[in-house]
Amino acid sequence: MISIDSHGDSQPQNPIRERLMTVVQKYKITYDTLQKVTGIDTDWLMEYTENNRELYFLSHETMGRLTEIMGLLVDGMQLVNEDERIKGVIDVLMQIFGLTHETLSLYTGIEEQEIRIFLENPNSLEYEQKYKLATVSMFLHYIFKPNETVGG
Repeated sequence: MISIDSHGDSQPQNPIRERLMTVVQKYKITYDTLQKVTGIDTDWLMEYTENNRELYFLSHETMGRLTEIMGLLVDGMQLVNEDERIKGVIDVLMQIFGLTHETLSLYTGIEEQEIRIFLENPNSLEYEQKYKLATVSMFLHYIFKPNETVGG
């Protein structure tokens, strides 16, 4: 597909560049923040947004990471509702880290069976319980997720 840029020139559409521009312009995420998340230099990101750089200058790993992050920040935020998002976090905690319904129950004060039912039917919990389950799950995910800045 071809699009017309601000100078009236035709440019091949680039979904990654378009998503990056959306993240910066619409959602106001700074290039500095994106550099911290992607590991890509802020100047490179700006130049890429301005059509002065191309993805093929990046390693396949870095290109994949940028593609994944842009997809999640634009499409993922719009396409996945809050209940499904927290169910996904709980799924990671259980499948990857081996947490149990009992552990989540003990941390949240929500009955084990209620958590099981929530995972099948998100409307089964009241908003206050969902909030508690979400905040506990997100914090546990934050603690357990590998992070190169913690512990070095």
